[in-house]
Amino acid sequence: MRREDLQQGAVFERPDGVQAAGDARWYVVQTHQRCENLAAMHLSSQNFRTYLPRRRRTIRHAHSIRTVCSAYFDCYLFVSLDIRQQRWSPINSTVGVRRLVMSEHAPLPVPHGVVESLLAATDDEGFLHPKELLEPGQKIRVTNGPFTDQLGTLDYVGRSGAVRILIDIMNRAVPIYIDRDKFLIVT
Repeated sequence: MRREDLQQGAVFERPDGVQAAGDARWYVVQTHQRCENLAAMHLSSQNFRTYLPRRRRTIRHAHSIRTVCSAYFDCYLFVSLDIRQQRWSPINSTVGVRRLVMSEHAPLPVPHGVVESLLAATDDEGFLHPKELLEPGQKIRVTNGPFTDQLGTLDYVGRSGAVRILIDIMNRAVPIYIDRDKFLIVT
């Protein structure tokens, strides 16, 4: 899949912050285990725009090592739709789809800019490169664990999912390692 094809589905927030009628938003679709590609294919055949970020993983089994392609977010993909103009109920009965992530009785949209930043960090083959999203020197806020609500500076991004941040403790920069899902970037 080419980068241009992925960005065709990108929807950007208007400068005034208002979503006009006819504007599409990104939503999260939960899929059955290892059925992300199948679900994306069937949703695309129904004329839904989808985004399935992928990654390469190394699998070790017995004495063999092989590299496989898989979904970056296991059991999830994104779909772009305008709930005022499009019927979204067929998504829940699509092959490979478990359900559309909902709030009350309507699909829950992804916050503006999240999928767009993922698209920007996706290469021409559809592989997501999260290092492009995280850069050393960024200010972050810890959201989980013993350092909750502490401000720090991103120091290093590891391949395994852990990052090293520097937190100021007693006028000294102390490095700590946390998972990528336990902090927010402060703008």
